[in-house]
Amino acid sequence: MKIVHVISSLDIGGAENFVVQLANEQSKSNDVSIIALKITDPNKNYIDKITKEIHLYQLDWTQKYSIKQFINLYILLGKLTPKTIFVHLHNPLYYIYGISILKPKISYIHTIHSSFENWKLVLGYLNKLRFLNNRILHVCVAPTIYKDLKKNLPKLKSTVIPNGIKSHYPERAASEIKTFWNSFSIQPQKGQRFLAIGNINRHKNYKLLSLSFGEVYAKYPDAMCIQIGRETDMILVDELKRINTPNVFLAGPKKNAADFLLDADALIVSSAQEGMPIVILEALSMGVPIISTPAGGIKDIIIDGYNGFLIEDFEVPSLTSAILKFIELSQANKKIMAANAKSCFEDCYEIQKVNQSYQSKSA
Repeated sequence: MKIVHVISSLDIGGAENFVVQLANEQSKSNDVSIIALKITDPNKNYIDKITKEIHLYQLDWTQKYSIKQFINLYILLGKLTPKTIFVHLHNPLYYIYGISILKPKISYIHTIHSSFENWKLVLGYLNKLRFLNNRILHVCVAPTIYKDLKKNLPKLKSTVIPNGIKSHYPERAASEIKTFWNSFSIQPQKGQRFLAIGNINRHKNYKLLSLSFGEVYAKYPDAMCIQIGRETDMILVDELKRINTPNVFLAGPKKNAADFLLDADALIVSSAQEGMPIVILEALSMGVPIISTPAGGIKDIIIDGYNGFLIEDFEVPSLTSAILKFIELSQANKKIMAANAKSCFEDCYEIQKVNQSYQSKSA
């Protein structure tokens, strides 16, 4: 079967990571192509993760919308003759919606990678237009997101397929990972090590993380947290620097950032909005517990006290309490939680199972 994935770019990000992993799995038994519409960052991308069996088309668009770009994409898809088109993120969806009217015999699957709130306006328009065209199946990556969608737009064509990935195995040498962690420590004797992965923006809510770790520092000055990600919101970056929590370090962007989970005791997710973050699945696959806010589909992954700690709100006392609770667990209980994290991943989030679910929807 011929399959095409259409996405904005292959820059570093959760949706991009998922697309490459799903496409790689699909290419084992299908003819798969990936179309990246915009210019991909030449230094930080997932292109080298794409298997040689996949055809990659980089269109390097510079405009957000244009008739010329629409025609070029339409012609390219006509040459590729896919049976199924997978579309990801906002900009590609607008183009593919138009193409779905002109090419009604193709199966269209749109994956919603973030919270329903991020898609509420767009999906509301598509719901009004469903009498004209309702050929696109909207796939939510978590049951919580699906419930929100069905509650608000019950007649829109939709379903739920949880995200999935391959188990993450670090590409860096263990010595390089240890050097990375040691370079940020403020104490000769290392305490509990936490990692936060994601670009610095309002959705990731790193102000909550910094303020909470300030409280943790007062009791456990040897505990530390490293944040890895691009500085996309400079106002927020400046605010974090003013907070200046002694045991929180901004490491900037790193390729294969999940490698550093190898020496982490837990992953912290302080997000205000999320879909089902790939980094959480990477951590679970490595047996790393999660401490998280109840954002988006995270509520469907983390079982409080089993494979991590899920706080009830987005407040400093709650996140601080969860971090302290984890630090104060016995080593035996931490090992049990780590084992639970790994078994949770193996039972629910392997990419092979996700691919099978998508195949059943596109058949």
